[in-house]
Amino acid sequence: MKRFCLLLVLVISLAGCMNPEPDAFEYKGSKVGDNAAVVGIAGSLPLHECYRSVELQTKKRPYGLTVRYEDPGMERAEQEHLAIRNAAAYFTLIPNAEIVRFAFPNRTYAFSRPEMEAWFGTDFSNIRHEKELQQLMNQKLEQLDSKDSYFRRV
Repeated sequence: MKRFCLLLVLVISLAGCMNPEPDAFEYKGSKVGDNAAVVGIAGSLPLHECYRSVELQTKKRPYGLTVRYEDPGMERAEQEHLAIRNAAAYFTLIPNAEIVRFAFPNRTYAFSRPEMEAWFGTDFSNIRHEKELQQLMNQKLEQLDSKDSYFRRV
């Protein structure tokens, strides 16, 4: 019986040490200047496995951030969709973010809050829950096809 109790205590202790799945919405309400929050968000969004660094623009407006990634090795359309998702998440979670950039070795995607809110047809500050953001993004991204992209092709 002592061994069983000891084993039970050990299992419970180890379970408490395990890191739960990162949740970007725990950073909701953060500011562009909060480096730990910006990095935490980068570590919990799609493409987190390719994340390299972040640069913050906090001295003057427009406040923004640039997230640098390694090459994710995926199709351009998939990379664009993930960039759109991540930008929407940053705008939802960081109310003073006005510009978000994602820099990959071959291209950079830039988003402004007003343009993205107009495209999505919503004010990101009104989104309260992750499911609400996911539904909005899924609905909008389903409407896209190769001819209708968020990004203008030259």
